[in-house]
This record gives sequence, structure tokens and C-alpha cells, in this order.
Amino acid sequence: MMIRRCGVLLLGLFIGVLWSAQITCVAVEQATNASAKQCAAATPTPNPWTKKSPAGWWMKRHEDILAAPGRAEAQIVFIGDSITAGWDKKVWDKEYATIKALNLGVNCDSTQHVLWRLDNGEIDGLPKLKVAVIEIGTNNEGITRDPPNDIVKGVEAICGRLKQKAPQAKILLLAIFPKGFGANKHEVANGLIAKLADGKQIVFMDINDALIEGKGIADRVGHLNEQGYEIWAEKMRPTLKKMMEE
Repeated sequence: MMIRRCGVLLLGLFIGVLWSAQITCVAVEQATNASAKQCAAATPTPNPWTKKSPAGWWMKRHEDILAAPGRAEAQIVFIGDSITAGWDKKVWDKEYATIKALNLGVNCDSTQHVLWRLDNGEIDGLPKLKVAVIEIGTNNEGITRDPPNDIVKGVEAICGRLKQKAPQAKILLLAIFPKGFGANKHEVANGLIAKLADGKQIVFMDINDALIEGKGIADRVGHLNEQGYEIWAEKMRPTLKKMMEE
């Protein structure tokens, strides 16, 4: 009888342990899935956006960046979305041709797409890099629908990749540019992004007031015209010069 009771107790204990372990595994899986969902903006992924664009356009742009002539000589890189990709040629040539700048802007990108590109070679093989300018985040709100807390996690991850892959380079981190003709200044996200500045390797700069004051310099989603890029370059020039010389 005693042996039978012990057997029953042991069986009950074993079942209890298995049940507890199963519950724990489910809880861990749910927590992991929730964490991944919450941090989508910081999870590297290719951009699937194909609206009004031919299939394969995004990967083609990535490959063009990897094959850009003279990329190994770049002293400064601009990282971002279509606002960065669309730098006015006249302004770009005047401001950045002599310092061998490399444009890493890609249309429709959010932070997670920039991370994928950095993980797949776009910042590799740049031994002369001195400064990386980052302007990213508007598509996190408008396309991938990431909340401000996640956007800053994505921007922080980008800064981390740059520190890892180009530890010698300074980072000029720009506030997300306004859209809606100044109606949306991304104040919550920009307030969080500003806290990433460390006064050493990462410098934060907000030129949004100047962009808003420049009437007619952008469309409703924030794409700049020549005058807008002139304002961007002008406001950034002193800080960028100092960072390049350090």
C-alpha cells in the first residue's frame, strides 16, 4: 500500500513538473513574441514596400550603393530614407563633393530597413569615414506604423551598428524632419531621440524650426526642394565642419 501511495505521489509530482514546464515555455514564447513585435523597428529586415515601384527596386538600390564608385574614399555618409536619397544635386556637389560624401538614402525606408542595409555591407570597407549623418524615422510613423518608443529603439540600434562597424566615426543624429507643412514635428519621438546624444561620439541636432520657417521648401510628406536642401546644409555646416576636423 505504501509503495502504491509513493508511486501515485511521484506520478502526480512528475505530471505537475511537466505542466509547470509547459506553462513556463508558453510564457517565454509569448514574451519573446511580444518583445519581437514591440521592437519591430529595431529588427533588421529588407523593405517589402513596392507601391508604385517595380519589383526589386529596393534591392537594386542597395546593390548600387555597394558598388558606388570611390565608396572606399568616403569621409562622410548620409543615412536615411527618400529625404536623404533626394539630395538636390546642385547643393550636394557644392557642399559635399570635395569631402567625398556617400549617400545611403533609400526611398520608403524605416529604421528596420536601414539596419538590414548596414548589416549587409553598406557601412563596411570605409576606412576613411569621419562622420555619419542620420535622418530617419518619418516612415516608421507613416508606413510601418511604429510608436515613438520603438522608433527611438530603431535609431539607437542604427547608432550601435555604426559604433560597431565604424568606431572611429562621429554620428550627427538629426531630428526627424517635419511633415504636413510643419503640422507634424514628431515631437515625442524627437524628444526621445535627443537623449541618445552622449556629447562625445553622438551629437544631436534639430533644424526643424528652420525648415518650417522656410515656406514652400517641402511637400506635405517632407520631401525637400533645392531651397530646403540649402537650409539643411546651411544649418548643419558649422557642426559638421567641427566634427570632420576632430
